[in-house]
Amino acid sequence: MAKIDEALNSFLKAHAESFIYQRQKRLMEIEKIINPILAEVKKIDEKFDFEAFSPNGFYSIKSPSHYEILVILRGIDPEEIAIEDGQTPPGFSLAKLSGKKMISRWRFCSGNSNPSKVYMSAKIVKEKLYEHVKRVVNNGSFRREQEGKFCIEVDENRDDDAIWLSISRHDVESYSLDLIPTIPCPGRWVFSAHGWESRQPDWLSKKMKEDVVRSGIHLVARQPPSKSSYQWQIDFPGPMRKLLELDVGCRTKCLLILEIILEDMQSGRHGCDPFHLETLMMHVTERFPVKSLWSDDKLAKRFVDVMKELQQCLLDRHLGHVFLPDVNLLRDVDELALDNCKEGVEKVLRDPVKFFGEFELFKYTTSL
Repeated sequence: MAKIDEALNSFLKAHAESFIYQRQKRLMEIEKIINPILAEVKKIDEKFDFEAFSPNGFYSIKSPSHYEILVILRGIDPEEIAIEDGQTPPGFSLAKLSGKKMISRWRFCSGNSNPSKVYMSAKIVKEKLYEHVKRVVNNGSFRREQEGKFCIEVDENRDDDAIWLSISRHDVESYSLDLIPTIPCPGRWVFSAHGWESRQPDWLSKKMKEDVVRSGIHLVARQPPSKSSYQWQIDFPGPMRKLLELDVGCRTKCLLILEIILEDMQSGRHGCDPFHLETLMMHVTERFPVKSLWSDDKLAKRFVDVMKELQQCLLDRHLGHVFLPDVNLLRDVDELALDNCKEGVEKVLRDPVKFFGEFELFKYTTSL
């Protein structure tokens, strides 16, 4: 283990700082792209008022060239939304509007003439936002403002209601952004996540767990497998961030190493992404709940444990959600991408010292 430990620390010393810097640089670039668009959208339709995006916002890196950005709606009172979870498939809910103000403001996107049951349609919200974003991006004055900065195009050939922006510049490899309307529900929890709320993890204090729950959920307009127009995905970006920010010894180092080598394994397909790795790390933390088991001198042991856990998940094609046990996060992931990731994991486990000693190709060094 001593040689593995030395290889891991040398790897981090050589590559971690640059990796973090390049990711932050990309997020700052995305900030400059998205916020002017959202500001113009609000001028067109004041209901579509979104929080400004920042590198500290909520996003998901699906591949080195594709980012999902949660655009957070403002002016929505979560107390005037009844969240009806327990839907099929698991992890999705309906958003029933209960307050007069909310019903009056958002009835246009309910698609329901029944005044006693007004449900907010994720599909209609996305379609309306897509129209507004397309109008902004194709506007002549907006394009002139972007000259010499970025070339932004709305992908009109998608069949999944995605608000997909293609970004290019002469000195940057092209990439894409998927803007996903999101309703924040601070302080709200859902019945389907009650199991996590009622169980006290060994590694988490009661006070911290209460703080995690208070951060609440988000309703995200991702397309459900059922193709329902009304279902919203239940997401936990705030709680996950709070859990990951806890000081658990070398866990952060393990996760960073995983993210760097995974990004190199992606080969353009959407396979395991950083959210999968974060979830995996939560499960491994449950197995090793004592902080002393994550001390810096245990880096090699914990890294091998994490890689073996990832290998098993890829073999089983199953990774359970931290808060929603009935949700398999690998269910809809491209199988070829998972096979490619599994081969990479096996290569690391065969000889970690050799793998890290020969690791040279980094997408992040050429993506910006």
